[in-house]
Amino acid sequence: MPSRVYVIELDVGAGARRDPRIPWVYVGSSAREPEIRFAQHRRGYRSSGLVKRFALRLRPDLYEDLEPFRGSRVAAVAEEARARELAGCGFVAHSDGTSFGKGSGEWTEWDSRRLEAVAGHAANAADELAEASFEPLSIDRCARLLHGERGFWIQRFIDPADPPPAYGLFAHVRLDALEAVARAAARRAR
Repeated sequence: MPSRVYVIELDVGAGARRDPRIPWVYVGSSAREPEIRFAQHRRGYRSSGLVKRFALRLRPDLYEDLEPFRGSRVAAVAEEARARELAGCGFVAHSDGTSFGKGSGEWTEWDSRRLEAVAGHAANAADELAEASFEPLSIDRCARLLHGERGFWIQRFIDPADPPPAYGLFAHVRLDALEAVARAAARRAR
């Protein structure tokens, strides 16, 4: 039976973040569909205490580029590799009892090439921000909202106390890559 890698975003209570915009995540693998395994985690079935207490949502933008794997051992290797990759771009990634990326080390944001694998998720997030915005978004402002930037200016576009889910979803991606996503979203909207 094929196994899939999945990623769950964890609530702020999971631990100190390397960057306040980038959450902790849990990376796992299972023969079950990610949605089913997520529900099991929330119920406490074979769940890490960290995940049971702090699970927020699945993050398909961080795992859907991976194909199913033949066998649990191969999936476990891919799971650890994904956790290390996510730690390499700013996340604290918990996997199989190990937290990768804790501390203040350097990291590298994803570029356009890496973002291509999950471009549909980024495009949907840009569309969501444009739809939720109080006034039309420029390409630059859309990219900065996707990146999760903070400042007095954001209240012109969104409610910072209750932001749309897409706000800051791509804080681990370079601004120039997000500008390309926002540019494409603007072309689709015309």
